[in-house]
Amino acid sequence: MKARRRVQARGSRGYRWAAALLAGVLAAGLLAACGSGGDGDRDSSSKSGGTLTVAITYPPSSFELNTQCSSEVFQLAYEPLIRVSPTGGYEPAIAESWAYSKNNTVFTMKIRKGVKFQDGTDVTVASVVDTLNYYKSVPGIIKGYIEPWTVKAVGDDSVQISYDEPFIGIEDILSDVGMCNNGMIISEAGLKNPDKLKTEMFGAGPYEYVASESNPGDHYTFKPNPNYYDKSRQNWDEVVLRVIPDPTTALNALKTGQVQVDVVGGETLVDQAKSAGFDVTLSTYYGMCILVSDTEGVVSKPLADVRVRQAIALALDREGIAAASGPEAKPQDQIAQIDGVGYDPDLPSRYTYNLDEAKRLMAEAGYPDGFDVEMLWSSDDVPAKTPLTAAVEELSKIGINIKLKSIPFGELVTARQSKKYPLSAASFGLYGDLPSNAYRLYKLPYADVFNVFGNTDPEIDKAYNALVTSSESNLDENARLFNEAMGAAAWVIPVVALPQYAFSDGIDIGDPGQLGYYAINSWKRAS
Repeated sequence: MKARRRVQARGSRGYRWAAALLAGVLAAGLLAACGSGGDGDRDSSSKSGGTLTVAITYPPSSFELNTQCSSEVFQLAYEPLIRVSPTGGYEPAIAESWAYSKNNTVFTMKIRKGVKFQDGTDVTVASVVDTLNYYKSVPGIIKGYIEPWTVKAVGDDSVQISYDEPFIGIEDILSDVGMCNNGMIISEAGLKNPDKLKTEMFGAGPYEYVASESNPGDHYTFKPNPNYYDKSRQNWDEVVLRVIPDPTTALNALKTGQVQVDVVGGETLVDQAKSAGFDVTLSTYYGMCILVSDTEGVVSKPLADVRVRQAIALALDREGIAAASGPEAKPQDQIAQIDGVGYDPDLPSRYTYNLDEAKRLMAEAGYPDGFDVEMLWSSDDVPAKTPLTAAVEELSKIGINIKLKSIPFGELVTARQSKKYPLSAASFGLYGDLPSNAYRLYKLPYADVFNVFGNTDPEIDKAYNALVTSSESNLDENARLFNEAMGAAAWVIPVVALPQYAFSDGIDIGDPGQLGYYAINSWKRAS
């Protein structure tokens, strides 16, 4: 047994600069044109064979990629443009190489030749352009990110994505994990029959979905795709994904050998997993936070006053809330992830617990007796329950009486966008790093799920513009300045960082990407 933490540091500085380095490596011929990317080709003799069974938390409600979050289900059947590597970075997939323009408004990918869809047809430049334009044309979870794109073919081997404004971090959007599925390329047969995309899969991934041996919502069975271009990534005769949302049940399935990998995890079960001799891998930290959507006071007038928002931030005993949330939970006092890009332990706007100052600000703002306000959260967001309950109790001490509105996760986005709720909370409020969270939480149209009232602020705008035009040399400093601007405005109030784990038994699962997902197609038996 070993407890592993990811090799790649949180807050990888790897957006355009890692891509540029990768392109140089490709040019040097160190990656075979038909290889598996950053790790090179593995000899087919490394194939593990047999069946790999994995416990996953949530099943997709359908196979319609644009309406679903990232999932191991889609990683197996679809080949992305860019994929997460076994070491947690990014590596080529259908996109053989990529690069940003100098001003970060154009992203150009060279498309790999020799890739085929599961139906035997070729993956071409046209396949990529048609798929990306399809995602633009239909409703989607992160459509705000891709709607501004202009997508076109460049010659017979490249695809170009253009933005009117600078944007870095497109790798997150086009990869196979983390930012939904907009990098998964669909065959012509699927694009011509979009209704079939809900129940069938039309990808070029290393495995094919076997409907006759699956029960959607319970388990999904996959077998090797005979047309896949890189046989070294097909390490199993069969892969089965079992939906086991309860962490204890998932760990028990690992103990009894029903699964070999448990990505459901569970912080409270780490010691049990270690005692049983399993490998324990820290996948990522999610930042649980309170989102102040109504900063103009449309629904709740007091929230328009920055002193009230700052009082909320100061009234939270993050040390106590973290202790109640679990042994590895950490206080989170700024929007930059701990040790990530832009994180500063001495940030001026970080909020240290100070109940007296919170009460003073409330009185100064004209609310010495507090006020009542409604907060939205999802009953399915189990990790948020303990810290949220504690935060509600803390805020009652300054007279803010919060009425929690609990709804199923599937209804959360629609409820937020109804503009009925001035506050919301989520365990995944901070997810990934800057600049990713700058897009998600602030800038429209990307932030249409979080900044639902369309709020703007000149100081945050200034910091945002500097961040998204950063070079390698000033990314950290510009991220810190954005972090400070958001903290001073107290639009997003971080509470606690919650760890996510994976447990495995005799399987080398590698290191997670920055959004906490793994390169499942690289998994093989540990040597």
